[in-house]
Parts: sequence; structure tokens; C-alpha cells
Amino acid sequence: MRKLFYLLSLLVVASMILSACGGAPATSAPAATEEPAPATEAAPDEEAPAGGITAKDPTTFVYVTFGEPDLLDPALDYETAGGEILQNVYETLVTYKGNSLSEFEPLLAESYEISEDGRTYSFQLHQGIKFHDGADMTASDVSYSFVRGMLQGGGSSPQFLIVEPFYGVGTTDISEMVEVAQMFGLEALADGVSTEELDAINADDVSLYDDVEAMQAVDPEILVGVCEDLYSRFEVDDSAGTVNMTLALPWAPFISTIAGYWSSAMDQDWVAAQGGWDGSCETWQNFYAMQPENDPIYDKTNGTGPFILDRWTPGEELVMVRNDNYWREPAKLERVVIQQVDEWSTRFAMLQAGDADAGAVPVENRSQMDALVGEVCNWDTAANDYACETTDDSKPFRVTLGRSTNTRSDIFFNFNVANPDGSNTYLGSGQLDGNGIPVDFFSDVHVRKAFNYCFDWDTYIGDIFNGEAIQSTSLVIEDMPGWNADDPYYSFDLAKCEEEFKLADVDKDGIPAGEDEEGDIWTTGFRMSGTYNQGNTTRQTLVELLSANINQVNELFIMESVGLPWPAFLRSLNARLAPIFFVGWHEDIHDPHNWYVPYLVTFYASRSSVPNDKYIPLINAGVLESDPAARNEIYRELNQLVYDDPPGIIGVLGTTHGFMHRSVKGVNYNQNYSNLYYYPIYKE
Repeated sequence: MRKLFYLLSLLVVASMILSACGGAPATSAPAATEEPAPATEAAPDEEAPAGGITAKDPTTFVYVTFGEPDLLDPALDYETAGGEILQNVYETLVTYKGNSLSEFEPLLAESYEISEDGRTYSFQLHQGIKFHDGADMTASDVSYSFVRGMLQGGGSSPQFLIVEPFYGVGTTDISEMVEVAQMFGLEALADGVSTEELDAINADDVSLYDDVEAMQAVDPEILVGVCEDLYSRFEVDDSAGTVNMTLALPWAPFISTIAGYWSSAMDQDWVAAQGGWDGSCETWQNFYAMQPENDPIYDKTNGTGPFILDRWTPGEELVMVRNDNYWREPAKLERVVIQQVDEWSTRFAMLQAGDADAGAVPVENRSQMDALVGEVCNWDTAANDYACETTDDSKPFRVTLGRSTNTRSDIFFNFNVANPDGSNTYLGSGQLDGNGIPVDFFSDVHVRKAFNYCFDWDTYIGDIFNGEAIQSTSLVIEDMPGWNADDPYYSFDLAKCEEEFKLADVDKDGIPAGEDEEGDIWTTGFRMSGTYNQGNTTRQTLVELLSANINQVNELFIMESVGLPWPAFLRSLNARLAPIFFVGWHEDIHDPHNWYVPYLVTFYASRSSVPNDKYIPLINAGVLESDPAARNEIYRELNQLVYDDPPGIIGVLGTTHGFMHRSVKGVNYNQNYSNLYYYPIYKE
């Protein structure tokens, strides 16, 4: 059966970015989790220099971290490491206003208007904007960028966020439009895709979703027609510098949707010159669902933004240099260096010596940085900013405290692990023989409940976060509909962990493992790998903590800790190779839909083969409900389902405890950025 994907509503746009660093705020536009969502918070802007604290090199900002981009194609990248680069190299029509998550202002657009019916968005572009290679940015480039993104689409990209407003509620990928056109004719696309049409193609066992060969085999007339229909939704005038976009229906969050870097303007001629899609409706299918390794602009950029990609040396560093021909005033920094330093001790030495201005600080190592703090800044909710006080003028770092984060690391179970040719080593032997697990190991609800009872939240919060976190009792975070203090949640209980393991029936003979004389999980044991992104010691601790507890319940239960480089880790998730994985999401839009959908229906659910039919009706009802109290009641029912049949282990939410050199000024605090937006930053 085709995968069921339900995404955004008319009321709320949801976008998540995959995050490589957990437990602290990221900054992006984005989603998806991203990397990193660092343990570093933006530094408050001050007029007077810190006493005696100056930068070694005021022209260069150095950030030390771990993990690097998946790729540098703004239409396809969906994580924060790449997002940080893309939001500084490319630009969108609109952007976030200051620290607000709900207010926006024009960027590449000089102004914009929304029609009375809420369907047409008209953008007047700034004149004279050039790409980094000197070519003029045109209205045609803008429309091409949107069309390219949606046509290339696929399950690993963020383009589902754009498809829905152009084609209707519940649509997620251009493959659905092709299928509707095949079944009902091209004219069915004119007014968007209806619920009935989506139901019809969902009932069909044949799906084009993420199937490049199947897409290429479709009748060329259908493929050209779908492309032309999409182009028809854009009216451009290059001489006037205008772009009009017509949506399938009124879409209140459209502006917030296109503020994300996935809506960046790209140079059509440049993309084609690199071997990418040239905009022809006869060839787009050859670029559908493109994977990073096949993307001709995998490591190349050509944006309009304040910084230019100078070089990317994988495993070492990524360097951006100032765009001196930037259409606004050039950035104050001349250079940004993002260095890949996996070991915390090395990162700390660089920070301590002043060789780095900020970096990814694991929560368990915050006390070392606290000793370098001479300025303490606490979040002021009313001012939407930090209020700072100098505590020791001789110390070089500023700490930012108390702001609620919108990033969380969680644990995900894969219900049906891929094991091509029996080669998946994360499964051990791939059998229930004491040396491995079967591919459907986590399809047993008692196994999943046992893992939940074996996780020690109190130790995690106390030893890792030093008490600066609370257990998340539901998928959503505390101040939104869907969060209720009295909803059921799991707590650490080794006796219940053992009880659930004994109730499991992994060999499916109808006999609980604790009573199975022929052997099942309790007497046979298991061995598998728990994966996390290399360098993220907090997530490594998650694996080791859970592993120790399940081994304490039964010494035959072995889960080994495996760290992977960030790109390789992403590949393992996308290929559904990991039976259990430890990763985080960074929220872009503050709404419960932003948490329920990726976890239960789309991104992580698809990578975990989570059966989602039971969640979809409640998610639909909740997101279409305008009354917060009514939404809350719907989500309470959803929370009960998640508790009764847990798809994973929900982690903890911390508050900010970040560090930046006191010579750094002008940082934007908007948590919807992927780490830092470097344009306004300067150093003393």
C-alpha cells in the first residue's frame, strides 16, 4: 500500500527540521530538525564593549561543532547543518521579523499583497538584485525555484510544505498529482486535488511516491501536463519584477511557509549549467526524488545572500566569505568558519583560548564553560529578549539562560527494518537467536512498552541536564494545545520493564515470552545496535543509559552504541536501516501539528514504518479545529493512543544554557533559524 502522508492545515503550518545537536535552541528557516541545534544561544546586542574582552580576529566568526550538511541544495536539504549555510547564502521572498515566530517582513520582495479571497499572493521584487555569479535575479528565477522544488520533491525533501497550499489539504508530493491526472485526467488538477481523489489514489496499490523509475515510465503527456499545470499557478513579469502565485485555496500560513530556506530563489541558468533541471516540462521526471549523491549542486551554491560559500572540506570545515556586492549593505563579518571538531575536549580548548567564538556545548559539559562566564543573561519573556548583567569583567563568555527550547532529542522504534540481502548489521544476525533481532522486533507493543519503562528520565535530567529540564509527557511541548499535566506518561520502573518483556511474543507463537518453554525473547535474548549522530555525546548517553537498564533487567539483552557521521546517520534513517535511533527535531512553527504529524504520520513515521491510520482522523480533526479548548480535547485522545501504543520514547525539554564570546554582538535570536544568521553579527 502507498504511504499515507497528512501534513499542514488551513490554520497552521507545520515544519520540522531534523536536528543533529539536541537539547538547545537552533536558529533557522528551517523544519527538520539542521544542524546543529547547538548548545549555544545567540548573544545579546549591547552598545558598550565588554570590559577588557576583545576578539582575536574581529573580521572572522569561528563556530566549532560536529556534524555537517547533508547537501547544499535549498530545495532538497532538510536538516539544520545545511540549513545554516543555506539561510546565509540564499534568500527568500520574505523573512522573520526580529525575534518573532509569527511576524514577517519582505526580503527579496520589496512588498507583497494578498487577494481578498486569500488565494493569490502578489510579490513586487527589489530591482537590481544579483546572484553571486553576477547574473540578475528575475521573476522567472523565483517561479522556477518554486516549480523545481515541488517537481523534484520526494520523501526526503521539505517540499511537502509547499505542495499542499498549491494543490489542497492532504496533498504532499507531486507524485499524487501525477496519479490523479492518470486516474481522472489533467483537468482534475485545475482547482486542486479533492479529498475524494486523494482517497481514490490512496486505495490504489500502485504508487509513484519516491519511485524514480516508475515516474519516468509515466505517459509523457501526463508528465508534461502536470508540469505545465504547476507553471500556470505562477504569473511572472520580468520587466516589472512581479510574481503572482495562485493557491488551490486560501492558506493563512503561506507567508510563514515560504519564509523557510527551501523557498530560496535560485538562478535557473546556473542550475542548468551545473547539470540540474533546466526548467523544461519534458525532462522534470528525470530529477524527481533526487538523492544527495545524484544532485549536481550537492556542494555548490549560487545565491543572493550576504555570504558566499568559499569552500567545504568534508570532515574539516566549511567557510563562507562576505558578499561585497550584496544588494543591501554588506555584512560586518568578512568570514564565517564552521569547523568540524567531534571531540568536546578540543572544542573546549579552542573556546577557552579564544580561537572559537561559539560552539556546540554538550549539556554534560556546561559546567566547564560556566567557569568562563563573565556575563549572565536571563530570558525576559515580556521583552522577547535577554536581560544581561556583568558578573566578572575579566571572563570572556556570556551565558544565556531560561528560554524555553523548541528542540528535543527522542528515541524512535522502527517497526519494519529494511534488511536488503540480509546485510543490515544493525540487526545483528537478523534472527531471534540471541545474536540479533528480526526486522519486526519493535512491532510488538510489549517490547516498546518495556523499553519505555526501562528509560530513566530522572537520571538523564539530573546527570546530563543538571536539573535544567523536565520530562515531556506528550509529543507536544508545554504551552500549546495537546499538553496536559494529567495525561498518562511512562516513568522508570524496572519491574514493569521486566513484566512487559515477559508479555512480548516476538516469535509470534501465541505464548508470552515469560511462559514460552520453546524459547522467546526472555530466554533467548537479543543483540542489536542503537544509532546516534557521531559527536553528540548527549545522544550517546541516551543510548548507553537505556542499554544499561535493559541489560540490568536481563543480561541476555544487548544494545550496542553506534555513532555515525551526520550524513551517514541520515542515510541510515532514510533507508530504514536503524531498528532504534536517537535523534532530535527542531520546531519551526509553534503549534501541536508541528509535533504530531512528523512523529506519527510523515518524516519519522515513514522512516519507522509506524502504522498511522489510527492517528490520521484525530490529527485531521485537531488541526482543522479553530477553538483551542476543543483542539486540546482532541489531542488528549491522541495522547492516550500514543501512550497505549507507543511509537517511541519521548525525551525531555530543557531551557537555554548557551555560551558565546562577549565580543560578539548583533545576533538575531529567532529560534526558527538553523543555528545562526550571520548577516547582523559583528565583533569588537
